[in-house]
Amino acid sequence: MVKLPAERGSRYRRSLSEKVAIVRESLMPGMTAVHVARKHQVALNVLYYWRKVYRDLVDMDLSKPNSASSHERDIADLELQVRNLERLLGQRTLEVELLREKLRRRGDDTKET
Repeated sequence: MVKLPAERGSRYRRSLSEKVAIVRESLMPGMTAVHVARKHQVALNVLYYWRKVYRDLVDMDLSKPNSASSHERDIADLELQVRNLERLLGQRTLEVELLREKLRRRGDDTKET
């Protein structure tokens, strides 16, 4: 899948399946992380992070019952999700206010003409 270059500062959010496919491609024999990162227009450090998470998940022993440390990790993950959602809500709130301001200005412009 070829993606057009995005504007500087814009972000493309990849689905979990896309991330897993990119990680698996980077782990194939003969492939380098640099090559795969460039091919998919992903920052190299992001690809390395995805690979670490992927390996952690693959190495996880799902047969053991949840322990206290697992619950602590779950809580930390949920707190991270809350922080990310709060940040996203703040961004969306700002976007709504900017759009309202544009609409107000457009309304003022049409009244003057």
